[in-house]
Amino acid sequence: MNNKMADVLVVGAGMAGLMAALAAAQQGCRVKLLAAGMGALAISGGTVDLLGYVDGASVDAPWQALPRLPAKHPYRLLGENNVRTALTFLRKTLAEHGWPMTTAVAQGQECNTYVPTIMGTLRPTWLLPPGMDAQALQNARRVLVLSVEGLRDCRPSLIISQLKRYKDWNQRQYDHALLPSPFGATHRSISALDLARLADRPQTRTWLLDGLEKYAGAYDLLLIPPLCGSRADADFLQTVQRKVGCPLVEMCSIPPGVGGLRLRDALLRALKKLDFSALENATAVRAEVADDCCAALEVSAAGQKRQHKARAFILATGGILGGGLTLEPGKARESVFGMDIPVPQDVALWSEGEIFGKHLFGQLGVSVDSHMRPVDDSGKARWQNVFFAGRSLGGYDYAAEKSGLGVAAATGWQAGRMAALLTAENGGPE
Repeated sequence: MNNKMADVLVVGAGMAGLMAALAAAQQGCRVKLLAAGMGALAISGGTVDLLGYVDGASVDAPWQALPRLPAKHPYRLLGENNVRTALTFLRKTLAEHGWPMTTAVAQGQECNTYVPTIMGTLRPTWLLPPGMDAQALQNARRVLVLSVEGLRDCRPSLIISQLKRYKDWNQRQYDHALLPSPFGATHRSISALDLARLADRPQTRTWLLDGLEKYAGAYDLLLIPPLCGSRADADFLQTVQRKVGCPLVEMCSIPPGVGGLRLRDALLRALKKLDFSALENATAVRAEVADDCCAALEVSAAGQKRQHKARAFILATGGILGGGLTLEPGKARESVFGMDIPVPQDVALWSEGEIFGKHLFGQLGVSVDSHMRPVDDSGKARWQNVFFAGRSLGGYDYAAEKSGLGVAAATGWQAGRMAALLTAENGGPE
């Protein structure tokens, strides 16, 4: 991209930011993305949650549960048709760039799948990565749980003891084993990402294929950490599946998020084919607004501050942890435009006694309309060319609901689409 003013400026490189950039760029917009870091995809497990819980109760059929959500929830603001269209857009994009995702089906209807984690828990999720066999997870009787010597935070015996707490898993037959470390005894502690990067290259992936071959045909299901590469390469996953001769499922892992990096890889491949550029290690610090529009963002990068102008702006800067919201005693504020977020003065009211409860701090964020434009207390859009997406939004609790990447994908798609529409109404892309 040249140095001409962008049509759409996106801030944030997580699922919401990448989806916003894709939706706008596919409409012919010149898109520039500013990223302070890699975004939350870099710590995610690689599945896409739609809706796992409502008011603490697990959900098997997410679409049927959407009407039970509060009126200001992002899904309700968008409407079911838009959420469906956004996720279809996501699936199509991923499939075209090497990472086709699927959804489990039960009794003729799409449903959540309960996938195992390396902590031995089961979590409900919607879109499954290539190779994750929902039927095998449900029906396998002989299960082998594998890890790697020296791999931290993945203990097969602990995983098995935890899985046995679940009704559908406690009558299965389990074995556990360790694959030899490809690094030998020189590394005291390795991560799943260290191992996955070895599998990215044909010349260094033989340790995995050779290690798995000895277990071929002996089990109904193999559970392993996410070792099969850090890139979106479904063909290699198929090679691994053929090697073991039975369904092999990579468990969701703690950060670094190997599965999330595969999603990111596929989305960036799609963006690189469009009118798109990115500036990394850049933080938006202030907005310049006049009347009902934003003219530019002041951005700090490489020790300097510069103005970045655009015709429309999309903020996908994250929540409290991502820096999109800043907190002070009794106050919460959006970080770039300085919007106050209503909160009780008594910070004790921001949380509740139950650690896994529905905490207020988990629901803080910017109030928006159905176009994803920020609104004031009366519901009026503050700025016509500013949109928010992802964890920056209020009205939902991604951790309690297990809805994080679903909301990010849907609201990012909507923000990008609306920004592109605004550009078209104002004379089309430059």
